[in-house]
Parts: sequence; C-alpha cells; structure tokens
Amino acid sequence: MLQVRGLSQTDLPVLESIEASCFSSPWNSSQITHQLAHKNRISLGVFHGTELMGFAFFSFILDEAELLQVATDPRHRGLGAAKKLLSEGMEVLNERSIGRLLLEVRASNEAAIMLYKRLGFLDDGCRKGYYPAQVEGGDREDARLMSIGIANE
Repeated sequence: MLQVRGLSQTDLPVLESIEASCFSSPWNSSQITHQLAHKNRISLGVFHGTELMGFAFFSFILDEAELLQVATDPRHRGLGAAKKLLSEGMEVLNERSIGRLLLEVRASNEAAIMLYKRLGFLDDGCRKGYYPAQVEGGDREDARLMSIGIANE
C-alpha cells in the first residue's frame, strides 16, 4: 500500500538518487536541502513500506502554488505513485487555503501530460524553447503550462 508523508533531510540521499535518475538537469543537494527547509515549500514522498518511491515538491505564496518537481523512481513507475502524490499534495494545499496549482511540463512528456489531464489540469499556454535540449546539439523544447483550481467551495 502506498503512503504519502512529508520529507526531511534524512531522505536527502534517496531524493538525490531519484532526481538523478529522472532528470537530465537534476537539482543538486543544496537545491533539495533548500526545498526541504523553506517555509513556503511542501515536500512530499510516496512510500511503499519504508522505501521512498517518488516525491513532489511544491512552492506557494498567498493562495497560489506551483508544482516544482514530481518524480517516480524508474523502477516503480506505473504503480500510481505520481497520481497519489499529486492528489494528496492538492489536498494538503487546499488545507492551506491554496486555490490554484500551476505547473510546466516538457511538451514531449506525454505520460505526465496525460496524468495531469486525468487529474483535471487544463492547458494555460506554452513557453517556446523553455527547456534545454535533452541531447547534445538538439533543439530547445517548449514547456506546456497547465493549472487546476483546487479550493473546496
């Protein structure tokens, strides 16, 4: 059974490992440490028993939040970890009176875009050439902007 809980500095080595396995430009130790310590940030992990399978990093200000990172260890993809992280993350944000969650995603990341759409995110626009090329000499990639209203009425 998957469980979501807040993350701490003790999770840093596994976070760094997942980050490195999921992103071409991973966050470094200092960036992750800042995320874990900042008062306007929420860091959640999804666990199977004691094993950290993935994480989601959010930032917020006033009544708006941004999904900064979401990642699932490649060995554990397809088990619903990202969906559980995002669903429970939106509940946590709603409890803090956050009304809207924004994100950006590589235009080529079809699996993530499908997940976001299933959760109710809507397209807000595009940032042309936002992401660096994933391969040497490749073209920069567009970012799709998406958001969802999460406040309970």
